[in-house]
Amino acid sequence: MGWWKLPDSETLIGDAPLDALGGAVSEVLDQYRAAHGRRPTRAEWEALLCAVLGAEDEDFKVLDAGVVKEVRIGVTSAT
Repeated sequence: MGWWKLPDSETLIGDAPLDALGGAVSEVLDQYRAAHGRRPTRAEWEALLCAVLGAEDEDFKVLDAGVVKEVRIGVTSAT
């Protein structure tokens, strides 16, 4: 497993967390397809992420500090 910093940042990411997040994304997609016959919208993803990342319940609190008040998902083009 590897860890690396994002360019021009102190932000660390790694293979195992990315694999875990990918699995969670697949599960969310499966849940939306089963319940609604479609993938979640951008607004639904943002609401889900904001609810989880800003959770008050200590069992679900994942950030070291602060409370997430907003999540914005952007799309960048590969060049």
